[in-house]
Amino acid sequence: MPFPPVLSIQAFVYLTSVFSLPVPPENVPVPPENAATQGASDTASQESSTPDALAHAVPSDGSDHAMSTLPDAGCLARTICAIKDKIRWGTPSWSPQKCQEIGRAVLASAKRHDLSPTLLLAVMINESDLNEKAARPTMHETKLYAKDSGLMGLRCVFDRRGRCINGNMRGVAWTQLMDPTTNIEMGARELAYWRDGGATTNLVVKVRDRNGHLRPMLRKVPCRHKDHAYWAHYNHGPRYISQGYPRHYPHRVAVLDHVLATVLNVDAPELVGKRITTHDVGKRDRTIDRPIEPRYKKLCTQIQSVHSCAAVAMN
Repeated sequence: MPFPPVLSIQAFVYLTSVFSLPVPPENVPVPPENAATQGASDTASQESSTPDALAHAVPSDGSDHAMSTLPDAGCLARTICAIKDKIRWGTPSWSPQKCQEIGRAVLASAKRHDLSPTLLLAVMINESDLNEKAARPTMHETKLYAKDSGLMGLRCVFDRRGRCINGNMRGVAWTQLMDPTTNIEMGARELAYWRDGGATTNLVVKVRDRNGHLRPMLRKVPCRHKDHAYWAHYNHGPRYISQGYPRHYPHRVAVLDHVLATVLNVDAPELVGKRITTHDVGKRDRTIDRPIEPRYKKLCTQIQSVHSCAAVAMN
């Protein structure tokens, strides 16, 4: 597969665990054009036929909700097609109609979950190189255990009937998860879940025992993402992994997010005013405009070569 192995033992343990869904997958809206698909917005067709110049104010409460300007739908679709042609490896190009479908799904899910469309695309490029049929298997002995699936690289741990039993994928059929619109919606929901309290960190507190003595106790509290971007948990799971290759996962996504926002001529508020990744002692801080690894240097150069969109008019 074109994307590098980034899972540590900690991340693997998370991915094989089961978390409860904040909203059952059965409640995902079903688009009228495909009754077997979940996750499309009832307003997707309206969004694609009107100028996407919806501007939102960046929240003043310091939250991670990204109220960004949405790009023009037509230019977004053309940009997706152009990027797909540049980064695809051994996979066919997409038709303009397919790019419009992907673009509508990105805009609908971004709007529904208060995410930047560029962040969704950045995760998509990082996880699958825009390959909607990507399916990286994990075996236990000789049996298929799980697959990292679709555009958003969503992990599905299988039951005997081919349904997912893990985390926010629980109850979703794998064939359904591989539908691009559903996959994008589930990936957006996963990002919002980690942003909105799904992640945890350990905090040492002192508690009095029966004898009145103060004893240190480890307590799980919601992660405040002080030294990393919240989308680190998309790869790491509930707890941020501060060591090894995975620690800079949020930076690798951030450099893609930044260059996509530049090409689409929109803002990416999730990249402003917060630490993206942990600091490596003795090294220069990683910044959103400076990819480090060869793969990300190449991807950013390829994306930058795409024709930029005009600025969206503000109403």
